[in-house]
Amino acid sequence: MNRQNKKRQKETTQAGIAMRLKLLTIGAAIVGALFFGVCGVSIIRNEHLLEEHGITDMPVLLLLGITAVFCYAALWQFWKVCCAIGNDNSFSNENYVAFRIMSGLFAILGVIWLLSIAIYFFIAESTDNMILFRMFEYSFVWFAVGGLTGSLARLIDKARRIREENDLTI
Repeated sequence: MNRQNKKRQKETTQAGIAMRLKLLTIGAAIVGALFFGVCGVSIIRNEHLLEEHGITDMPVLLLLGITAVFCYAALWQFWKVCCAIGNDNSFSNENYVAFRIMSGLFAILGVIWLLSIAIYFFIAESTDNMILFRMFEYSFVWFAVGGLTGSLARLIDKARRIREENDLTI
């Protein structure tokens, strides 16, 4: 019984939480690499875009590549947050800045996807409503994730300020 309690305490410490978050981040990076790789290969092999819509694969691959770069930049910021959590520094200015950067990255991605809709109208010979719906959907998702990470940044900043006030009181 005592051994199980020690194991449970170890898992709930900051270092244990940070380790699980790091494993989750590594898993997300691997799944992301598989996703972006498979999407890239399928876009290159797909002749449907050119035949039905008059779009070459280059603009689509460019959008996919930009999305991948922004996602991995956000994952890197999250990795830095995980490291800070492992050092028992969850509510730090560095974590606030990291979440603000993630929020900005996702908001920029939302704008890029909205701009890609306009570009799609400009370069496509014929438009597909399903493609448009998906593009709006993805831009909404990026804006939503950006809003969530922005809210987390505010919560971290508020918790950091409260902690600093409590440290001054003691």
